[in-house]
Amino acid sequence: MEKRVPFGLAVAAAVLSVVGSWSAAARDTQRHLLSPDEAQRWRAVGSLRVAGQPSCTAALISDVEAITAAHCVVDRASGLRVDPEYLALVLGQRADGFAAVRKVVAVAFLPGFLSTEPVTGLAELSSDLALLRLSGSVSAQEATPFEVADWPEPIDAMVDIVGYERGGSKTATIRQGCLSIDTWDGVTTVTCDLITGLSGSPVVLSQSPDSPLRLVASVSARGIGVGYVVTIAPHLAELRALITKPYGAHGGAPRQ
Repeated sequence: MEKRVPFGLAVAAAVLSVVGSWSAAARDTQRHLLSPDEAQRWRAVGSLRVAGQPSCTAALISDVEAITAAHCVVDRASGLRVDPEYLALVLGQRADGFAAVRKVVAVAFLPGFLSTEPVTGLAELSSDLALLRLSGSVSAQEATPFEVADWPEPIDAMVDIVGYERGGSKTATIRQGCLSIDTWDGVTTVTCDLITGLSGSPVVLSQSPDSPLRLVASVSARGIGVGYVVTIAPHLAELRALITKPYGAHGGAPRQ
């Protein structure tokens, strides 16, 4: 599942106004499959399965919680939320195995998320987050959860994005050195060219290999040569409060 934002005049003008500041950074962005050593560090990144099929990416943020894009757990055909019993998270997946597998037992959406409405601007992406509660605790030996952090000031931070591209290798890819260039209502534009499957991927501050992985955002959508990511920290407490409430109307199994 994915969302692609059509460029209206206002959005296009905003991006074109800063094109000079990010074009060089976009050319320098590196994409490659995770090496075995890198994969050990990024085991908290998981392939989100819907009815057994790879759909999006999600990130472990505690031993029993993961974060993804809300549109990843909505049936595209009906617009209804997918029943959690059809959701599973495969952490640290590689061609030769995985770190852990957990079913999803509950999902929380932000109140502003509109699953059935077409996306016409960046403001509509600001609630594109979903919190997943897992069926069992993930041990430290299996995967170390990300530390959720605030987006730093100034806004132009360098970030890395790791996720599972749909239709590609079973190993995650990493995009390094993406530059954040602007933000609208909690949605930040980054100079990464994203593809299907990367929705929900963790956006992590670029740091040395020995530093803790600090998660600041989740991939929501892609535009023309850029990606749109939603900051997590401002919404996490609300999502955790909502996870204990009834899930709401859902459509059971997603339609194929």
